[in-house]
Order: sequence, then C-alpha cells, then structure tokens
Amino acid sequence: MQTLDVQTDSRNKKERRRRRRRRTTTTTSTTKRIWMKKENRAKTEQNDLPQEILIDILLRLPIKSLVRSICVSKQWRSLIQDRAKTARRPKILVYKTHLKFSFQSIDQQCRVESVRRPWKKMLPLLADIAIIGSCNGLLLLRIESDLFLWNPLTRCSKKVLAYHRLGDAGYDVVSGLCFDSSRNEYKAVMALAHESPDYGGEFMVIGSFRSKLWTHVQFPYSVRTVKPGPVLNEHLHWLASKESWGHFLSTQQIVSFDPRCDKFKKVPMPQPKDEDGDGDIILGLGALDGCLCMTRFDNPRNFEGNVEVLAMKEYGMKSSWTVMFTISNLAGVFCSYHWFVPLCSTKNNEVIMNLCVGVDEGYVTAYNPNDNSNRDILMATDNYDLNAIMYEESLVTPPDYNWEEEELGGEATYFEKYLSGSIGKRKRMRNGFWRYSELEEEEYEMFGLGLESVSKELASELEEPELEEE
Repeated sequence: MQTLDVQTDSRNKKERRRRRRRRTTTTTSTTKRIWMKKENRAKTEQNDLPQEILIDILLRLPIKSLVRSICVSKQWRSLIQDRAKTARRPKILVYKTHLKFSFQSIDQQCRVESVRRPWKKMLPLLADIAIIGSCNGLLLLRIESDLFLWNPLTRCSKKVLAYHRLGDAGYDVVSGLCFDSSRNEYKAVMALAHESPDYGGEFMVIGSFRSKLWTHVQFPYSVRTVKPGPVLNEHLHWLASKESWGHFLSTQQIVSFDPRCDKFKKVPMPQPKDEDGDGDIILGLGALDGCLCMTRFDNPRNFEGNVEVLAMKEYGMKSSWTVMFTISNLAGVFCSYHWFVPLCSTKNNEVIMNLCVGVDEGYVTAYNPNDNSNRDILMATDNYDLNAIMYEESLVTPPDYNWEEEELGGEATYFEKYLSGSIGKRKRMRNGFWRYSELEEEEYEMFGLGLESVSKELASELEEPELEEE
C-alpha cells in the first residue's frame, strides 16, 4: 500500500512540473510576442518621424542624455555622433593627488560633480598618477610609465603607449596632447627634466601613438622652465624661458607645437608693459571662448600689484592682443604666486581660474569682472594637492592602437629616435621590465631610414634650432 502511494505521489509531482513548464513556456512566448510588437511599433514610429524634427529634438538634449540615446537605434547613433562633433561644452576636471586620488568636474554653472576613476584594478598605494593633456574631449592620463586616452563622459579609456623614462624617479614631466589631422593620430609632447642634471639631464620627446615612436627633438628654450597650455587651432601651446634657473619671475615666451610637422614656433607676444625691461612676467596660459589667453602683472616691477587677463582675438596676430579685464582684489597674494590660469567662462559671465600660491596651496575660483569679486569653488587642504585642467565634453571614443593587445601577448614594443639619428627599440617583458635592443635592417627600412639618410638627418639635427614666428 505504501509503495502504491509513493508511485502516485511521484506521478503527481511529474505532472505538476510538466504543467509549470508549459505555463512558463506559454508566458515567455507571450512576453516575446508583446515585446516584438512594441519594438516593431517603436521602429515604425521612429521611421515615420521626419529626420528634421528628430535632429531638432536631439539638438535640445544635454550631452549626458545623448550618451544614453545612442543605444536606441543605428539611425540615432549616426545622428548623435554627427551632432556631438559640434556640441562640445567646456568642463574642468579637478584631480586631487592624495592616497585615494579622486576626480571631480566643474561645469559652466559652477556645479561640482564626482567623476568615476577610469581604472578598474587596484593600483599601488603611492602610484604616480597625473592628467597631463587634453584634446578633442580626451584626456591624457599617466599611470607610472603607461599612457591612457580617457573620455570622462563615456567612461571609456584605452592604454595607448608607454615610455620607460616616466617610471624613473626624479623626473619632472610637463606634457601635452595634440591631434595630427593629416595622419589621423594623437601625439604626446613631453618635456622631461631630472632633478639631478648630471644624472638624467633634460630633453624633449614627441610620442606618436600609431607608429609607437618616441622622437627626441631640439628645443631652443630651457626644458626645466616649460609650463603647460591649451590646444587651439590644432596647435599645442606652452610657456618657456631661456633662463635655465627657471624661476617663475623669469621672462617667458609663448611657443606652439604643430603636430603635422612636429615643429615648434614662436607665438606673437603682446606689447610689453615695461618697454625698458626684458619683457612681461607671464603667470599662466589658458583659453577663453576659443581665444588664447594669458595672465601677467599689471606692473612688472610690482609683484604685489594687479593682474591683467589678455586674449588674442585673432590667432597669430600680435596686434589682436586685448586686455579683457584686470584683477585687483587679490593684491598682496601674488608675491608668493606660482600659477594663475584662466580655464573657462561660465554662464554668469564669470571666469573660472586655477591659482596656486606657494607650492601646495591650490585653488579653483570663479572671478566676476563686473564687480571685481571672486568665490572659491574648490581648494586644496593639508591632505592633498589640487590640480585642474580644461576639457570639452564629447562622444569621441579613444582610438585603439593595439598597445593593450600587444602587451597581453608580450609583444609591446616602442621605438625611440635620438638626436644622433640612431633608433633603438624597447620591449616590455611579461615581468614588467624593459629590454633594449638595436633595430634590425628591415625595421630601418620600415622607418625609411638608410645609412645615408641617417647621416644627413644627424647633420641637420645638430644645428642649433631657431624658432620662427607664426
């Protein structure tokens, strides 16, 4: 009797399981049919909507909403990507160098938001991290000796190259990111100066991400004095001085770098305030409303006086330098000032500026030229330093130069061209160390360098360069 009951219960359980499976299958099929009908109806509505109206709607959306809308359809993706080319909005990325290394952004309404860090793996506690360039909505991020292109808006980042000198202790690095439209590639321009000149010296290199080539170039100014500036008209701008001692009160020249020909040129300077002296003391270089800007002392002989903000209204024209406004409410601070950079304009007609007083006291402040007032947005504390860089929000995807894949396969190799004309190569081993080796014959041919061309190039590079004015 018990055996019969057990068999009956087993048959009942099997029957209940079959019924549940049939109900689940029926429900799933019904759900799929309903979803497909909705999807087809949505596609039909999208196709019925005139493209002019759709574009007008997309033009009214903020960029963050555009990022979410990319996944709607291929048509929307194409329209949004075309729209994103002309809809770049300035933003400021502030990064704090302390144990946790956090990022924040400031928009044109002076709103501060946290930005997610681009790396996923845990980094060493005292890892050397810095944002060292900005171009076309992408930021150049350095982590130890590795370089990444990072889009903070889309949260996409790519490791694009490495340079073994960046991992050496003692080097001060000033860098910039620019885009070579003729070759459709990004380049990094780096000024490296070792704290012990007898050990590491100072030199200038240009890194081509596509060809994975670091090229040493002559630079007619002291590398130690280089200070970063913005990218305008596809040119990277820096400040530099002839004085090797590199004090911030030394007379400086604005220079531009053209990535299409890998050449530096002088940028026409405004008429100096002190015509009898050596020139103006420039406190910072930035961009406002698409114009190259600089800050300088109102009176070069009074380091506690006012500060002028000038803009080059017509790029490349010396006569177009115009004083936009004068800052006078911070008198008495500039005597210990280290850096004063205009970053961007706000919708309230304020100017967001990055100040650095002394060595560690950094500020991001909004200055109002109408009433000569300012308000601090962010400032450094005893626990961290504060750095700021301007970038443009865009939907540009960091290009893939296959460096990560080569690194995973143990084949990550870059080339280095020296002033002597010789070329070497370094390969990253799986243990992280670099192995140096000379080029093989076919690799010389790859770069179009025979022995004869190397000799001619050596002779031309040994000549002292003299920069031309734009």
